[in-house]
Amino acid sequence: MENCSVSEITNKVIMVNEKFPSLNELTFDEINAILEHKWYLSERAGHDVGMEFARNDFFSNHSRKWRVQKMKEDFVAQKAEILKHKWYLSEKHGYDVGIEKAAFDWIKCGFAQHWRTCSGPYHGRIDNKFCKCKDE
Repeated sequence: MENCSVSEITNKVIMVNEKFPSLNELTFDEINAILEHKWYLSERAGHDVGMEFARNDFFSNHSRKWRVQKMKEDFVAQKAEILKHKWYLSEKHGYDVGIEKAAFDWIKCGFAQHWRTCSGPYHGRIDNKFCKCKDE
């Protein structure tokens, strides 16, 4: 620590004091990413590193890249849903309604919220109050 700059020391202190979300606050996708990360860490260490260590390491070193990739995947999936809605809306009206009108209609009709909570990025949240599975 003697050769560290003030900003490096501050960053290390912030990382130590940083509060990471508990497992109850994570989506199933996030939990699975942490479990996969735990497996890699455990293989490298030659022993089980534990869930808390894996979670902390994941959020300290890997979650930003993982979230960017996840957002890209979610964007592609959302765009596909809007394109499907555009097709149905165009069929209903008898002409091509265009992507912008379809996107606004998709949001206005509640399909966006349903997609986000029931099949999109938040579908796996344990605390999801907006979408209940049919088998519950």
